[in-house]
Amino acid sequence: MKVLIAEDDENMSRILKLYLEREGYTVQTVFNGEDALDYFETDGADLMILDWMMPGRDGLSVCREIRRMKIPVKIIMLTAKSAAASELQGLVTGADDYIRKPFDMEILLVRIKKLCNMESILRCGAVSLNPQTHEVRMDQKKVNLTKKEYDLLHYFLVNKNMILSREQILDSVWGMDYAGDVRTVDTHIRRLRKKIGDSCIKTSFGSGYRMEEAYE
Repeated sequence: MKVLIAEDDENMSRILKLYLEREGYTVQTVFNGEDALDYFETDGADLMILDWMMPGRDGLSVCREIRRMKIPVKIIMLTAKSAAASELQGLVTGADDYIRKPFDMEILLVRIKKLCNMESILRCGAVSLNPQTHEVRMDQKKVNLTKKEYDLLHYFLVNKNMILSREQILDSVWGMDYAGDVRTVDTHIRRLRKKIGDSCIKTSFGSGYRMEEAYE
C-alpha cells in the first residue's frame, strides 16, 4: 500500500516513514501543501497522512482541494489543535480520520489498518492477499495471478500451517464436481510457486502441501 506523508516537521516525517516502512508500506514524503497536490498530478497513493499546520498551503486547504478533485485517497489529518471544533472542521472538510499530536505510533498504525480495511488482508511472509480488491503482492510488488492461482493461494492462506491433501485442495478450489486429474493441483502449485517463490508453499511428501507461517 502506498502512503504519502505531508508533514513539514522533518524529524516527525522521518519517524513516520521509518515506522510505516517497517510495516511494509511504500512511503513518499513531502514537506508542504503545494508539493502534496503536485504529487497527485503525477502519482497516486492509497493513504495520505496530512499535517494541518504547514507553511504556505495548510493541510485543511490541501484536503479540501483533494476532495474537490475527487482523488480516491484516504486522509488522516494530524494536528496539534485540540479543540473539538477543529476536529469537526477537519472531518467536514474531508478528512477520514483525525489524530491530535502528540500521538502513540501504534495507535496510528491500528487506525491506518482499520481505515484501509487491512485487517482482512491475508499474509504469509512477504506474500499478501487482499480479499476485497483481489490484489496479491510479493515483497510489496504486485503479482498477477490467474483466477485459479488466486483461489489456490487464498485457500492456502486461509488454512495456513495446515497440511492439505491434493483431494482437499481439489474439492475446495476446483469443486467437488471436478472430474479432471488430481495432478492438476501439482501443476497449478508449480506455476504459483514461480510467481510467489518456492519457499512459501511446502511439500509434505505423501500427505500434500502446506503454507508455513515459519516462512515469515
